[in-house]
Amino acid sequence: MKQLNYSLICEDIAHKTFIRTLLPLFLQHQGLNFYLKFNRDFFYRFKSSNSKAVLKKYANAGIVAYRDFNIDLLLIGIDYDDRNRNSFEKEIEVLYNQIHEKVRTISVIFFPVQAIEHWLLFIQYKIQNPRSTKNIAGNIERLPRNKAKIDLFGSTYLSKEDQRKKISEIIKQIDIDWLRSRSQSFRNFNYDLNKFFT
Repeated sequence: MKQLNYSLICEDIAHKTFIRTLLPLFLQHQGLNFYLKFNRDFFYRFKSSNSKAVLKKYANAGIVAYRDFNIDLLLIGIDYDDRNRNSFEKEIEVLYNQIHEKVRTISVIFFPVQAIEHWLLFIQYKIQNPRSTKNIAGNIERLPRNKAKIDLFGSTYLSKEDQRKKISEIIKQIDIDWLRSRSQSFRNFNYDLNKFFT
C-alpha cells in the first residue's frame, strides 16, 4: 500500500477534524488505497487561528511543505465567510494562482460557503432527513455563523474535545454524493481532491 504524506494549514479545530475524518472516507468512496500519514510537525509550525493568518502564510507554507517536509498532499482551509457568492469561482482561482506552480500540484483548497460548520449542517440535515429531496442549500448557507454553530453544537462555545467528537460523529455518516449535489463549495473541493488523485 502506497503511503500518502499529508498535512494542512487551516483556521481551526473544525477544519482539522473535518479533513482528518473525511480523507479516509473519501479514499474509500473512490476505491483508492493509501496509508495516510499526517505530518504534525508541518501542521504545528504553520498553525493558524483565523482566515487572515491562513491567507498570510499559505503560499510560503506551501513552498516549505514541498521543499522541506516531503508532503504529497497539502490541504488549505479557509472559510468563505461573507464574501460575494457570485465571485466564488474567481476567488478560489485567485487563491490557487498565488501558490507556486510546483506547489499547486500538491495543493487542494477547501473553501466552505460560508463556513465549515455549514458543510457539517448539510451532513447533519441528511442524517436527520434521510429521504428528503428538498434543496436546502440557500437555507443553510445563509445562516449567520453564530446561528450555524448553535444549530450544530447547541452552543456558540464548545470545548475543543467536544467539538472534535461531534464533528467526527457527523462526518462518519457523510453521504459524499448527496453533499456534492447540494453544496457548490463542497462540489469544488471534491472535484479538486479527485483531480489530485487522478
